[in-house]
Amino acid sequence: MERNVRLTQKRLHEMLDFDPASGVFTWKAKGRGIRTGKRAGSVDPNGYRYIRIDQEDFLAQRLAWFWAKQEWPTKVLRFQDGNKDNCSIENLREGFMLSTKHDHHTKEGRAAYQLEYRSQRRPVAREKELIRTFGIDNDEYQRRFAAQSGVCAICEKPEKRRAKNGQVRWMAVDHDHATGEIRDLLCADCNQMIGLACDDVDVLIKAIAYLRRHKKSDNAIPLRLVSEEEV
Repeated sequence: MERNVRLTQKRLHEMLDFDPASGVFTWKAKGRGIRTGKRAGSVDPNGYRYIRIDQEDFLAQRLAWFWAKQEWPTKVLRFQDGNKDNCSIENLREGFMLSTKHDHHTKEGRAAYQLEYRSQRRPVAREKELIRTFGIDNDEYQRRFAAQSGVCAICEKPEKRRAKNGQVRWMAVDHDHATGEIRDLLCADCNQMIGLACDDVDVLIKAIAYLRRHKKSDNAIPLRLVSEEEV
């Protein structure tokens, strides 16, 4: 990991020039694939700039921190303006503690770290989404979940769908689309069902009638229209 690598301040300054105001590194040295004065590094698909020095890949923002503070950051660095290629010192701030379990110089190590980071951040992101979309926090969600005994308000079964990480999904917060009022928690299937029906009760009643009409069971009671004479 970066705090254990052999890159020193002396070697860093031999290889690169750095402008703390713009956050731009330029090559000072010459070598294979290196041209003096050219901006150093390349941006990966996620928007982060990596710079290779002596066969080691370094995140540009961490090199910037090392250059300015003369020590490697022990926490994840975040960008004030959201631009991952803006490594100016004023744009960088420390976030969560950096996991020491992963080698940040390898693609596999970075992927493992990102997976761990997202799993740690997921509850925080989930609560922000609840507050932003429905105006409730995680405590309120859990209170409603407990009140429903952890089952869907329609089918009375627990959620069965799973997220990409293999964990069972949270139940959906159902709400009145006209008023925004929260109703209950629904499993993904039931939430999708009433959503596709556009919350139209008549459509759902007709769907019930359709299913009863075509049910093959001998014990099924056919749904029929009641005539005026029978009322």
